[in-house]
Amino acid sequence: MSTDKDRRQHARQPRDERVIVQVVSSTRDTLPPGTVVRCSTKDVSTGGIRIQLERQLPEGFLVELWIEISNHAGKFFLAGEVKWCQELDDGKRYLIGIELKEEGTGDFKLWQEVVGANETDALGNVREA
Repeated sequence: MSTDKDRRQHARQPRDERVIVQVVSSTRDTLPPGTVVRCSTKDVSTGGIRIQLERQLPEGFLVELWIEISNHAGKFFLAGEVKWCQELDDGKRYLIGIELKEEGTGDFKLWQEVVGANETDALGNVREA
């Protein structure tokens, strides 16, 4: 798992948003394709999201995501790949990093516009403070 700030390509925004995750394909037999889980985001960026859930999603899983963003009407339908999975201290929850993929969904460009605009707004607020 890589969480070093200097390795990130996109700025993260702390967000607690609802997400539905469906496993599309996997490299292991822990969760079969078609498995659906509900969870929430911990942060988002134009290129990925970090989610928390009660099930492990190992690195390499391909997933489809339906995400609601509180300042945007409607849901985003996105595709991604699990890049890392970290068990939390209690052993009952996991933090999971998902890299978003442009191919496979029509909402990727809109996601980048909406989340990118929020990044710009956040930077402006920091500079003004």
